[in-house]
Amino acid sequence: MKLAVMGGSFDPIHNGHVGIVDFVLENNLADRVVVLPTFLSPFKTASSASPQDRLAMATLAFAQNDEVLVDDLEIKRQGPSYMVDTLETLHDANPGYSLRLVIGSDNVTDFFLWHEPLKILSLARILVLGRHGSTMDIPSKHQNSFLLQPEFDMRMSSTEIRVILADKGSASDFLPPAVVQYIQSNNLYL
Repeated sequence: MKLAVMGGSFDPIHNGHVGIVDFVLENNLADRVVVLPTFLSPFKTASSASPQDRLAMATLAFAQNDEVLVDDLEIKRQGPSYMVDTLETLHDANPGYSLRLVIGSDNVTDFFLWHEPLKILSLARILVLGRHGSTMDIPSKHQNSFLLQPEFDMRMSSTEIRVILADKGSASDFLPPAVVQYIQSNNLYL
């Protein structure tokens, strides 16, 4: 069994994130997907929405998909979320599963700057999905640790969506309906 792991700030979670999960499952790249909103990304100083709001939005985005588990593991841990720690926990909790870490091609360049990248490679195969405008240059000695999916091409970003929302624009074309409703009900990103 293959378990795909997708972490991120999800600030907010959007249709591109949902599309990633759908792509992974529809192409049999994993049997299940665990979505893990971070408490705080090691590469950011803060998120716009609280960890609890981002967890709630992620839960709403995948409420209808039984093959997706939204997990609060990184939020409960608090502090910066290091993927190596998350993968160790998931590896121990899911014997018999082979882990696949889902990242966008925009993260490939910085992957070896992550905390303990070689340990990450020992715990999971890296599933790299295309991101508009970025390349998939993997060092040759690590090629077998990465599974490249350039045919997927995500073109939206949470940053762009936050700008639209802050300008009081409609982001309903970019967000699951339940997430739009949650954002409006909780006055987020204003």
